[in-house]
Amino acid sequence: MSTEETRLKTISNDYATQRVPMSERKSTLSVSLVVSGFCICMSGLFTGAAMAAGLSLREALIAAFIGNVILSAFGGAVGAAGAREGLSASRLSIYSFGSQGFKIVSLVLALTMGGWFSVQSGFFGITINAMFPNAGFITHPQFAGVWGGLLMLMTAYFGYKGLEVLSKIAIPLIVIISLIGINAAINSAGGWDNVMSITPVGSTTISAGIVLVVGSFAAGASAQADVTRYSKDAKTAWIATIIGFMVANSFIIVAGYLSTLVTGMGDLPNAMLHLGLGFPALMVLILAQWTTNDNNLYTSSLGLSNIFRIGRSRIVIIVGVIGSILGGLGVADYFVSWLVVLGIGVPPMAGVIIADYYIIRKQNYKFKDESILPKWNANALLAWLIGCVVGFTVKFGVASLNSLIVTVVAYVIIMKIRPIYLEHMEIEEQQ
Repeated sequence: MSTEETRLKTISNDYATQRVPMSERKSTLSVSLVVSGFCICMSGLFTGAAMAAGLSLREALIAAFIGNVILSAFGGAVGAAGAREGLSASRLSIYSFGSQGFKIVSLVLALTMGGWFSVQSGFFGITINAMFPNAGFITHPQFAGVWGGLLMLMTAYFGYKGLEVLSKIAIPLIVIISLIGINAAINSAGGWDNVMSITPVGSTTISAGIVLVVGSFAAGASAQADVTRYSKDAKTAWIATIIGFMVANSFIIVAGYLSTLVTGMGDLPNAMLHLGLGFPALMVLILAQWTTNDNNLYTSSLGLSNIFRIGRSRIVIIVGVIGSILGGLGVADYFVSWLVVLGIGVPPMAGVIIADYYIIRKQNYKFKDESILPKWNANALLAWLIGCVVGFTVKFGVASLNSLIVTVVAYVIIMKIRPIYLEHMEIEEQQ
């Protein structure tokens, strides 16, 4: 194979197993739009809906703000590392978990995000049918789940470029249409003053709201490097991450909150449909799901590409088709509890990467020869295990955040006590 053929193959594989070269890096606007597309999703609407049951608007805004600050902090840390090194989350983990150990990380990421792709595809079909029950076969929940998943597959197939093109079109449309829907909902309630006078029927706490916000996107924030590796520098990655969570995710949460408070319905598209905005409601539903679920499939494909010798685009087709069918048939719903379990394991994985990159390695993964890396870093696996145990057993606070923080501390302590991995840094420095 010629050098040019190898280069083209690498580009088509979206640098799944290589560093993204500086010549391929994108603008702050581009990365921000893709991250925002990932953050604007139906789960954000439902998070807002859940808040509307027990929090005032002021309390919901506080919970959304604090929750997204937390997501921005650890998502930005992983994302900035990905930008500096040009590597995905799966590929970053090779330096902390080892040349074989990182495959476990890649598999967990692939199964978690691929599983959610399938579940979300099925949910898409159910929602389409609920909104348009009399539209014929095309809105049958099983069929809609399949064609919805295949639709989302298309942009994931083209890698970052596909995500970018969709986000440039979808994000402005989602914002504009959502604002129209929110305005219609407020007007239907008799104006803003009447909305502000509505008292939530239930009672909950701001801390519970924060748990909802962080828990709904902890796994996604942990894989932030998959997108931000295309940033020109760490600053760009931080800006994109902050915009994605503080602006985009906060916006969709507030939209879900207001639509639920005013109409009593759990999501903005159904609320808009109730208000007579049929086509706009459909557009919000399709675009919000699409910009998130193609990212789920994209991250899954990057993880599997680092395990198997199969091109990333082929993996997208295989996982996407299977996931769409399983989602449409409702089979994926039986694995939701299992996916939640996997999701608890993702933030502590990010904790190992953060601790290793920023504290142990001091932001240096520029190895000339990855072959000097050990196959397994037992310290990383032990710290990851400790974090997972905390995530599953500690009942107060935010499980994902608890597990991440504990993992960072545990990894640093273990590495100080048993610095078996640091010898490879010394070898590299001598070279």
